[in-house]
Amino acid sequence: MTTIVIDHDVQDEKLKEIELLLNDVAIRDVNWNGVHFEIERGDFTCIPDDESADAVKLLNKIQEIISGY
Repeated sequence: MTTIVIDHDVQDEKLKEIELLLNDVAIRDVNWNGVHFEIERGDFTCIPDDESADAVKLLNKIQEIISGY
């Protein structure tokens, strides 16, 4: 299980987009294959306890959704 913390200020609509992204990543990305993502709300958006390059790439995709790209 991998925990993803999403800022309290992120809109629910964006959170749903992030959930869709994470479901797709768990199915299609060889580095995250079969991983269960747990989304929590927090003070800021991060992937705690994982500083791998794959986590950074995933966090960048999440930030793009939040920013509207």
